[in-house]
Amino acid sequence: MLSKIQREHESTDLQITEKALDDFALMLCDFAFDIHCDSGIWKAYESCNTELFGVPLPITHGSAEIGDDSEVIAERIHHFLWVIYSELFDDVAVSPDTPLLRAIASQIHNYFAARLPTIPADCGVKTFLQKPDNYGWNLKKKLIWLGTQSFLFRLFFRFYAEENQDQADRHIALTDDFLCRECTRFSGLGPVDILAVTLDLNDCDRRDLLEWKYRHTAPFRIQSLQGCILQVQNLVNNQIYRVRMPGPHEKFNPGRIIVGSLVPYRKEWYWSGGQQAFQCDDQAALEEFIANWRRKAPGIVCRYDKNYEKKVRQAIKRKHEESLAYYGTVLKTYSDGLSLAADIQKEMEKVYKSRPREEVERVIKKHGLKNGRPRISLPQELVDCSEGIGMFLNPKEGKEFMTGFHALTSGLGRGGEGLSEEEKESIRGFILSDSISPAFVKHVAEKYGRESIKAAFNLSGSDLGCWLDYLLRTHKGEFYVKRYPQTLSLV
Repeated sequence: MLSKIQREHESTDLQITEKALDDFALMLCDFAFDIHCDSGIWKAYESCNTELFGVPLPITHGSAEIGDDSEVIAERIHHFLWVIYSELFDDVAVSPDTPLLRAIASQIHNYFAARLPTIPADCGVKTFLQKPDNYGWNLKKKLIWLGTQSFLFRLFFRFYAEENQDQADRHIALTDDFLCRECTRFSGLGPVDILAVTLDLNDCDRRDLLEWKYRHTAPFRIQSLQGCILQVQNLVNNQIYRVRMPGPHEKFNPGRIIVGSLVPYRKEWYWSGGQQAFQCDDQAALEEFIANWRRKAPGIVCRYDKNYEKKVRQAIKRKHEESLAYYGTVLKTYSDGLSLAADIQKEMEKVYKSRPREEVERVIKKHGLKNGRPRISLPQELVDCSEGIGMFLNPKEGKEFMTGFHALTSGLGRGGEGLSEEEKESIRGFILSDSISPAFVKHVAEKYGRESIKAAFNLSGSDLGCWLDYLLRTHKGEFYVKRYPQTLSLV
């Protein structure tokens, strides 16, 4: 049926290959069975949307009323199609009003409406998800299935694996990263978010599961092993963890150092992803390794070292206040990269001179600064830019930069009318970039206008007030979870 609809339709922009149509048909069947059997996955997605945006199907259906949870209605099919097609055709701004999507949604709805009523409302997925969650590994099995095999996420997982195929030797770690941290086009939600709502968990268990987004990754020293219980020490902050395992294993012998990740569940901890033994007989080398860990992974350290996080955020706050005092505004524009570099150098020298002399001498000695002052180091792409640069002072993220700022502001100033391809591309790049924060986007949109953003994404027909928030969560979901502030972002 999908193949027939595609052949008969005039549009050729969104053509899916025959092989991809096979996968797509299976996803649609799984989607329909989930709703028909009340497995809870799509219901969880709509519930999350209602909490975030006030409507269960943002953009495609503006009403909070959507009908019975067990109905595979055209509105639900249409929304699912739009999200999946947007992922499949990532370089195209797929409009929710595309005639092909409407045609498929209508005919697929008729197809399921004629068949589902005769099929029993039970399935293996529902049985699997309803099994007890007494231990962390029960949850983990469900999370792995949901993130890699379910109709909601398997396409996104496959693309994620393909994008990181150069790291195939890290398959377990990459899979764990996707399961716990990846944000998808389904409203920026990931497997952990959906599983936490799908399962019938109490509030404490649900909070524990959501904390899996912030795995405690570190070098751990095994202190003791008694049956299935490990006692380990985080060598970065010295925290002690009680770790439960399915059974004893020789690589967890007391005294060994293991680099891995831990997640909480019911007042215990569980290994998440792979673990790697670390060989180090020299105390000085171990201390250097831990120091490098802090320097290279400060965002991870902030998850479990609250004192360190406090110091980092205080430093970021101080730098923001100093920068704001120098520039006088949170958004500064430059004609080219050289002008930007010169201004940043002046800012650094001013701040440097304002510091106590003993602090300055310590920094000079520590970093071996020539001429007794710091020099800036900016990406060459930023320095060479001659098409305008926007610099945003984000109090939580530090300085953010957008190249090609002239085209961006020119497009935004058109109020959604008569946009050139360059302007559309610049606007889409601004929204799609994972280096640009929602705060930067909202500030620029407030200053220069929002309607061209809607036009660049072919959302002009949507009158839903939360459309910009939806776009930002969908494409910048990582900014809506707790994260370590970045000092330099460039797009």
